[in-house]
Amino acid sequence: MRDLTRLELVIEAVRAALEELACTAPHLLAGLVDEEWGRRYGRPVRLGKNPARPKTRILATGGDAVRLLEHVGEHGADRLSGPRVQALRQIMVQNYYRDGAGRLRWRTAEDGGLPPSAVAVVSPYDPTARYARRGHVTRCKGFVAHLIETCDPDGVKVITDVATTDATSYDAKALPGIHTCELCVLLRMRSVRPASAGKGVPWIAAARFG
Repeated sequence: MRDLTRLELVIEAVRAALEELACTAPHLLAGLVDEEWGRRYGRPVRLGKNPARPKTRILATGGDAVRLLEHVGEHGADRLSGPRVQALRQIMVQNYYRDGAGRLRWRTAEDGGLPPSAVAVVSPYDPTARYARRGHVTRCKGFVAHLIETCDPDGVKVITDVATTDATSYDAKALPGIHTCELCVLLRMRSVRPASAGKGVPWIAAARFG
């Protein structure tokens, strides 16, 4: 899963919602999408860490997203339930708020507050993906795959189970399900013991970036 900045995420969410509507209800885009929107959202976003005119882009993209959601709500409310339109709504709530005068504002930790990583949407294409950090080095957005293998010193090591959890779950939370899986029980009955996570090497937790 590609790592997006917050601004890139909002732009990509608008683009994803537009693509969904173009496939399911193209008539709703008539009178809304023009050549300028095509330039903004016609291709995957690539802004980098220091985009030009970030404040202008933030307000312009937020305004476009609000216009799109209000337009769909007025002319085709049933399309608001589409997965990418729903993702756009969530991403807008977590990145913008309205001040006392009703103006759209960009959220910061000090101004409006930001959602914790356990609930923050990081992709308009998979709203269940999350951001996670392991130690001071490993960072990922997506999910974590846990692998367990046999540890017979005289035999071939065989992967016996794969479990996928959300990226914010601690590795230890995956162990009960892995140790009680049907295949693990079968292997124990045959005296082929999967490695214990406590022994380190035979158990592997790897970040999956999508």
